[in-house]
Amino acid sequence: MKKPAILHLVTPAKNMSPFDVNMAIDAGFEHIVPYTNVLLDELVGLTQDAMFSRSPSGIKREAIFIGGRDIDLALDMQVAAKGAMFSPFAFSTFADPSGAFTTAAAMLAKVNQHQTLKNQTIAIFGASGPVGSTVALIAAAQGADVRLVAHRDLSSMQAHADALQMRYGCILQTVDGTNDAAKKSVLQSATVAICAAAAGIRVLESQHFAQSTSIKVMADVNAVAPSGVAGVDAMSNGNLIVNTKIIGIGALAIGQLKYITQQNLLQRLLSDGAPMHLAFNDAYSVACANL
Repeated sequence: MKKPAILHLVTPAKNMSPFDVNMAIDAGFEHIVPYTNVLLDELVGLTQDAMFSRSPSGIKREAIFIGGRDIDLALDMQVAAKGAMFSPFAFSTFADPSGAFTTAAAMLAKVNQHQTLKNQTIAIFGASGPVGSTVALIAAAQGADVRLVAHRDLSSMQAHADALQMRYGCILQTVDGTNDAAKKSVLQSATVAICAAAAGIRVLESQHFAQSTSIKVMADVNAVAPSGVAGVDAMSNGNLIVNTKIIGIGALAIGQLKYITQQNLLQRLLSDGAPMHLAFNDAYSVACANL
């Protein structure tokens, strides 16, 4: 008899995201079990408990999803879970902390639809958050010139860039965006602007980019009014920002592709093939394939 499909939802946070629970059920998992406040050193024990309670065939009907808000910790947890496995007791994992991996992947896939990422100069506002950081990693891997825009001070953003570069082996720049003049300067050389700042905060006004001769695409992940970028509302989906030649991409267009991407990745966890360990680069590939 075919074993029921089980997804173990692991998070270092107090609660598991209801969004991820709903997504997992809609993807076909029959049983969803949350594990909250999980420490990194607990992953081996949890993983092996899940392994040894099923046969090698039954284990293909379960997987681990890793949430939280910290992308580094989520990936460390994924590595720990993978390291605890051995053949034939091995199964798939998927890391998507705060939905950052699938959101960033969808955002850049939508940008790439209009402007190929390779060789673009991409300015990221809200670059220290999980979505902005993931955008930086994916864009750098695609051959873009990535610039993290400092909104408080350059030193703290530089420290964040240094940490990302050391861990992931990417090349990132830090630029000043702490005032109106600095934002204008950033957007005079960037070709793509990404807004991944906190919800409900207007980061870029039209005065910041109206005179830019370089910007081709602006994408904003904020679905809460006001939008992060003036003229880019949640429904924007490749239309021109008013009085400019700049393509705008809004939160709902990004969110729809994010939903499809996450559902696709969750469904892959139940395939009969070799175990997969899915993260942000996989999410980007799937997002591009589902445009």
